Amino acid sequence: MMYKIKFLYILFLLISVGIFNSCSEFFILSHTTHHSEPKQEFEISVPAQKLEDNKYGTYLAGRVAHIRQNYDLAADYYIKSLNLGLERTDVLSSTYLLLASEGRIDEAAAYALKAREQGDTSNLIAFILMAQSMKQNDFDGALKSLSELKDSPLNNAVIPLFEAWILTASFKETEALQKLDVLKKDKALLSLYHLHKGMIYDYLGDSDKAFDEFETLINDEQLPLSFRSLQVVGNFYLRYGHKDKIVEIAQKYFTQNNETPMLKDLVESFEKADPAQVNKLIDSPQKGLAEAVFNIGTLFRGAQNEVAQLFTSLVLYLNPDFEVARVSMADLYEQAHRYSKATEEYLKIDASSPAYFVAQLKAAENYSAQKKDDKAYALLLKLLDKYPNNEQITFRLGELCRTTKKYDEAVSYYEKTLENLGDDSKSKWPVYYALGISLERQGKWNEAELIFKKALKASSRHPYVLNYLGYSWIERGVNSNQALYMIFEAHRKDPTDGHIIDSVGWALYKMGKYKDAAKVLERASEYLPTNAVVFDHLGDAYWQSGRKDEARYQWQHALKASEDKEDLDEANVLQKINNGMEKAKPIIFDEKLLNDRLNTLNGKAQ
Repeated sequence: MMYKIKFLYILFLLISVGIFNSCSEFFILSHTTHHSEPKQEFEISVPAQKLEDNKYGTYLAGRVAHIRQNYDLAADYYIKSLNLGLERTDVLSSTYLLLASEGRIDEAAAYALKAREQGDTSNLIAFILMAQSMKQNDFDGALKSLSELKDSPLNNAVIPLFEAWILTASFKETEALQKLDVLKKDKALLSLYHLHKGMIYDYLGDSDKAFDEFETLINDEQLPLSFRSLQVVGNFYLRYGHKDKIVEIAQKYFTQNNETPMLKDLVESFEKADPAQVNKLIDSPQKGLAEAVFNIGTLFRGAQNEVAQLFTSLVLYLNPDFEVARVSMADLYEQAHRYSKATEEYLKIDASSPAYFVAQLKAAENYSAQKKDDKAYALLLKLLDKYPNNEQITFRLGELCRTTKKYDEAVSYYEKTLENLGDDSKSKWPVYYALGISLERQGKWNEAELIFKKALKASSRHPYVLNYLGYSWIERGVNSNQALYMIFEAHRKDPTDGHIIDSVGWALYKMGKYKDAAKVLERASEYLPTNAVVFDHLGDAYWQSGRKDEARYQWQHALKASEDKEDLDEANVLQKINNGMEKAKPIIFDEKLLNDRLNTLNGKAQ
């Protein structure tokens, strides 16, 4: 089949950016009766204080800001320390790297030049200076910067690709295309070759040759195609009378890539487009070079995110309208737990962009990570007005309400999500699971139990669902044998999950196997060292095993622990610390089944 989905080579793969898959599945929910604290925002401003005009004090203030990931402030302090006479090459290098990563490219270039004069031979200097020269239409200067690159395994791809666009800027078509020919020698770079050759022809006005290159890229099943490639090719096809064709192609990619939101919105943008009103996407050589820098920058994602961020800053410097790159930058900020910066980037995405939906969802998620739940809620409600029957929005609204203990609203949003999902049973289990949690928290156990059973079936017995339902039964003293089997099954499927290990230990405790329970709960406490409920359970197991001093220590630890604090009965814990416990009464269970289950642990939980 001509449009059969292609294998997406890593060079073009934007999954790491979250573009193809970040919103195609629901978030994995907290999966026990205990809820984790939200991730904390690490971008902390240095407290305002009067600094002496001392180069070392200023440098130390910069280091504090640097460690706290306030890179703009860190760069400002480093600049001040340098101006005060601090002669350190590492400070100079840190300065231009931070400035460039934060998008302050012109400032970065000035300090990069000073660093080079002091012997810094980093290739990143060449890229920063190249971008500045290109921005200023100094094409000879841009080529000169590339000529100063040190040898690198990437140079066979980087130098010719970048040179091709710089030469194109001077309308040196033959030389530019000769540079690109180097990429044909490597099969992994063929997609880059056809994409950029097509873009160069398009920029120079040779639509027939551009069409040939884009057709090759689209039709050859061996060539990887990214979201951005499809966007670029689609822009060309719309402008040259091939609207029906690009709509068909994009629709097939949407279907074959699990119907992901950005592809859906891209298809709709093609369908709604008036070809006469479509502007050329790559209408300057600076934007063409930005595409090349972005392609190369993706190679550093994961392994060297700091370098990837710097490259992405260069991309947005050359083309501030490159919204896929902006989403990529926001994702890099997220990975560094810089949620404020990530949110700032996501909110810059225009409502007309195919990236808008994903960006808004991610901005809401980042608000939640910063504990700005009101802002997250308001943003999601606004998005729901634009997409009134979207299951991902209603699900996230449910999650937000559940984590803020607004269980009535959470139930309503989860039920709406199930309606929106229709017959999509595979996607329903996380919703059932979250709905069950909310109902259980409301004290509606009979309803919750039915929903958990639906989640169990729809998820093919996912360990989280097995654990939650099994733990709930054990707590209530019902279906003990079935609950025991389910908890051990959950442990077999996910033997390193601390919450599941806690459930195994608690099941053993409830069945009177206190020494076995203590061993398992000790291991749970290693996986969950700040979990209040785990330490409460461990204290109970110690007490029933005759280890009373250790029990009181663990109960005291539980009172000080931060995670799952809302699930801890503090008054009961204080009572146990002061007065101890009575001898526990085991629940009724099948002894043979329990021994069989213990044998399946194979030492994993003990």
